[in-house]
Amino acid sequence: MVEAMKSVFDGEYPNDDFRNLKVSIEFPKAVEDYPSIWVTYTPSGALQPAGIHHFEEGDPRDAGGPPKRFQRWRFQGAISFTGVAMTSLERDRLHDEMVRVMVFGQENPTTATFRAYIENNEFLAMNANFDEIDQDGSAETPTTPWGTDEMIYETTVGIVVFGEFVSDGTGEMVPLRAIEVFPYTDREPDPTTPGGWM
Repeated sequence: MVEAMKSVFDGEYPNDDFRNLKVSIEFPKAVEDYPSIWVTYTPSGALQPAGIHHFEEGDPRDAGGPPKRFQRWRFQGAISFTGVAMTSLERDRLHDEMVRVMVFGQENPTTATFRAYIENNEFLAMNANFDEIDQDGSAETPTTPWGTDEMIYETTVGIVVFGEFVSDGTGEMVPLRAIEVFPYTDREPDPTTPGGWM
């Protein structure tokens, strides 16, 4: 999500006040990092396999022996994008820009990279609910991380996400394009031919 948002707020972003915006999973601690977007992920529900004792087998020709086994896992949670700024006006403008990216992202080539980055990730088959954007309100903090009495202004918007990833026996994530799923195993006859499934 950090990289997806960075891909939008780059040096070509139409609003020059928000070009090359810092986007990070860390809260911004230096004055030069303002304005910026702080990204957090909150898991919800269980992280679980796609089915009971569910495994997928790779092509035995690639393994040089028994086929390699892969396990598909499901996840769900919420992504929060917190815009932080040094003035309430800048915060409100940043809020508008984040909403524009999430709500109207597909209609504008400049912001379409956000959804494209999420939907075409090679390791996560992730869906985001772009039909409902959570708005968690605004906040003001009367001190700064660098020790002054200036105000920091925050606003948060979020989306719910769910999806799957695949891991091999080593615990490494596997690019999704490497997994080819068939409705039958190599020990069963092809159900689309005579003598297949009854």
